[in-house]
Amino acid sequence: CEAMKKKLVIITGISGAGKNTALEVFENQGYFCTDNLPGLVVEDFLRIIEEKDIDKTAISIDIRSKVLFVDLKEVLKKIQQNKYFDVRIIFLDSEDQVLVNRYKETRKNHPLSNEFSLLEGITQERKDMDAIKGIANYIYDTTNTTIKDLKKKILEDFGIEKKDSYHITISSFGYKYGVPIDADNIVDVRFLRNPFYINELREKTGQDKEVYDYVFEDEVTKEFYDRYLELMTYMIDKYQYEGRDKVAIAVGCTGGKHRSVSVARRLHEDISKLGYRVHLEHRDINKGR
Repeated sequence: CEAMKKKLVIITGISGAGKNTALEVFENQGYFCTDNLPGLVVEDFLRIIEEKDIDKTAISIDIRSKVLFVDLKEVLKKIQQNKYFDVRIIFLDSEDQVLVNRYKETRKNHPLSNEFSLLEGITQERKDMDAIKGIANYIYDTTNTTIKDLKKKILEDFGIEKKDSYHITISSFGYKYGVPIDADNIVDVRFLRNPFYINELREKTGQDKEVYDYVFEDEVTKEFYDRYLELMTYMIDKYQYEGRDKVAIAVGCTGGKHRSVSVARRLHEDISKLGYRVHLEHRDINKGR
């Protein structure tokens, strides 16, 4: 049944044209990804995938498969006929001068550098990979394409909504336990009124309705949150426009149990309503208990 087929994306093309960038797009979509898989073992690898609970796979294959005397075109054509997979082949290309400049900037060696000079290696690779280009479903020329635009094009071609490709993590934390080092944006809510000083609320957390209501009943909290939500909504959109795949927002109070938890909960709820994929976590909620 077509609907039951597992998704398989094969990324290949000219070295330096953006295969790693393309593979990253699918990795961020939850695909099981393998980089530079030798063509010699592709079919064995896919037999393993058939038996596992893996519905989405993306693999990158490059010119090094030719070194192992593998007819890559025949391997890929055979895979395209595999009844277990919905196969899509991406071929990435770019003009010679652009590729030369990229290799010089990164100081990386071309896969054929042991046999040819840089430009000769690119020329030979283009000749060897030409047959593969002819069977590709998608061909992307990255000569004048930014990383951001390449990612956007792939998402569009594969029917992936922009918001679905964007991961947002919202977390609460306590300053007494240190600032999270992986946060892109941190807000300090220690100026909000503190439930810790209310006896019946002290041992509860922002997960409890009584604490949450106490925090948000205050006019200062209401005014702050409305402004903060507007700012975060604006910034999330701009982060995404710049090609970011993920953003981490951290909300901190003294102990990470009351105010930060309450605000993080509300922010998670409101950002989720906009259609983004949002994950909520409370780093320090159980510390000190």
